[in-house]
Amino acid sequence: MQAGLALLRSVAETGHCPDFHFNPWLVPVLALYGAVHDILGVQVFLKMCVHRLSAFWVLPDGSQVMTMRKIFTSSYSKKDRSVLVPVFGPNEEILLPPSALNWLCKQPDSQISSLAAQIDAIQLGYSLGNKYAYDPWGGYVTKAALNSIMEYSYEAVYDEVRAAVDAWLGKDTEEWKEIELFPACRLIVGRATQRLTLGDSPEGHPLCQDQDFVTSCYGVLDGMLDAAGYLAGCRKPFWPVVGPWASRHMSKKIKDLATRIKPVYEERMGMINGKTAGADGQIPRDIFQKILSYGVKERPREAKSLDNITRRIAVLNFGTMHQTSITLHNLLLNMIGSDAEYDTISALRDEGREVLGEDGEGAWNKTVLNNMTHADSLARETMRLHSFIGRTVQRLIVAPEGVVAPDGVRLPHGAMVSILAHQAQTDAETYEDPLTFQPFRFSRPRGQSKDTQSTFVSTSASYLGFSHGRHACPGRFLVDTELKMIMTYLVREYDLEFPESYNKQRPQNTWFSGFGIPPLDAKIMVRRRKA
Repeated sequence: MQAGLALLRSVAETGHCPDFHFNPWLVPVLALYGAVHDILGVQVFLKMCVHRLSAFWVLPDGSQVMTMRKIFTSSYSKKDRSVLVPVFGPNEEILLPPSALNWLCKQPDSQISSLAAQIDAIQLGYSLGNKYAYDPWGGYVTKAALNSIMEYSYEAVYDEVRAAVDAWLGKDTEEWKEIELFPACRLIVGRATQRLTLGDSPEGHPLCQDQDFVTSCYGVLDGMLDAAGYLAGCRKPFWPVVGPWASRHMSKKIKDLATRIKPVYEERMGMINGKTAGADGQIPRDIFQKILSYGVKERPREAKSLDNITRRIAVLNFGTMHQTSITLHNLLLNMIGSDAEYDTISALRDEGREVLGEDGEGAWNKTVLNNMTHADSLARETMRLHSFIGRTVQRLIVAPEGVVAPDGVRLPHGAMVSILAHQAQTDAETYEDPLTFQPFRFSRPRGQSKDTQSTFVSTSASYLGFSHGRHACPGRFLVDTELKMIMTYLVREYDLEFPESYNKQRPQNTWFSGFGIPPLDAKIMVRRRKA
């Protein structure tokens, strides 16, 4: 994933793409693609717009930035109309106006599908296999059990956060240490997430502390993203050729991850079959155990396959590790970058002492998390201005006859639709000085804020970082927990600042094709605080 994000950032900054070296057998395929690209593009466009061609306000090529902004302002922002926009690769997407949000969220899945949109975007069929896309039972099991698992696992996850932070940042109280931020965020988030997944069993606990295992988890995740990126860069008729090539490394990555998971898999299957017992005779209460238990009962053939279970875990990791690490990356940059003006770090330290005690060793629970209003506000403001995803509530039109939107535009079968999150989250009618980062914007007294639903995990028409409606991200409560634990421990145990060359200024994100790419080469300075 880091390589993919770096490529997007390079294209956004330089305007050109680095050279790629393709296998010779791809040459005729690419030549054929170039020959039919224009004809195919016209056919797809006419098919999409045949019913209401004049109803779409088609934005020009991405290089014509000022023209795009002008048309966006006149058609989408001011007139509240749907627009057809170019997105990554030779693709288009229909942006519905903000007024259509509630309508979109209420549409039945048989007409407008969230799952179909995810499948179309991520293309798990090529990277992992069709059944992991079309029968995502692992996600359903996790969603149903997540709250109870988290309440049982707060202390275990916090224990892993402390160990991961100490391992990466060190304990030197005298010298400042320069840290590459993005790799640190990935490791910390990866370990915390895997502790929730694997729990405290004799085989599970050591595995989540294994950096090679966490790296292997990210290797599979990155492979999924790379395949999705390559497929997004070409039209669907070429996916059967490009897909297998783009996913050619996945088998090796999955095999490596399965080898590492095998000991805990055999341990847990032994518990389920009554051959071994857990700690104190108890069956572990973690995500891995929930998935295996369900699999043995409802999907017995799949549960007997280590490869299948490994792929189920890979799907879960995609939802729990990818955007969380990017959000943490942005959050820490914002925390340090806003410190000079808002005394952000001191405010977070004070809050940690208030809710966890002077020594910071109070018990973590839902009440503690809810009382961290400053940390919550910092996280929410980060998602508001620096969300990785610029378009949200993505849906694929699956109704054979299409659907008519509230503004009268016919949305044809196969069209991807979404809401522009950044526009909604920077609306001056909702947010005062909306383009300015204010870490404690949402921890002000309610009477001073126009936003009455101002918690990190709540969603609204003006805050869409976790989507909205019944398909809003179910993992947002886990993200909330991990971010607050990491923030609290970091500011309690470490001094943090930017390198001197940054002049106390936060390095900026880059927008590219609807994605907010963070500065992946950003560094911070850390030093362990003296007791």
